[in-house]
Amino acid sequence: MSDIQQGLRIAAIGMGLVFILIIFLWLLMALMMRVTSNEKRMKVKSKTVTRTTSQMVPELAVAEVQRRAAAAAVGVALAISSRQGRKTKQGSMKQEASMSHWLSYHRARQLDNKSK
Repeated sequence: MSDIQQGLRIAAIGMGLVFILIIFLWLLMALMMRVTSNEKRMKVKSKTVTRTTSQMVPELAVAEVQRRAAAAAVGVALAISSRQGRKTKQGSMKQEASMSHWLSYHRARQLDNKSK
């Protein structure tokens, strides 16, 4: 057997083992998902929630809608404020970079080298 054939055989065995291991891990993860899945529990919880919301007193239903609307408004306000905070941080970083003594020194040095 030549060296090339032996090398190809070793490469094929190595790749085969890698794919077999990947398939084994995939099956193991699928098994773990079935064992630890909360689908049945979630279905039971969702049925109980729909029953209680349909039997709610109308005043409580209105209060629940208002509470959810307030929570959504708070979430939107937090997202907007965090985005504005990022914009100001980026702007200050640009200003710092343009005002850096180190950067201006090296730019001046590059210009001096080009003029020579």
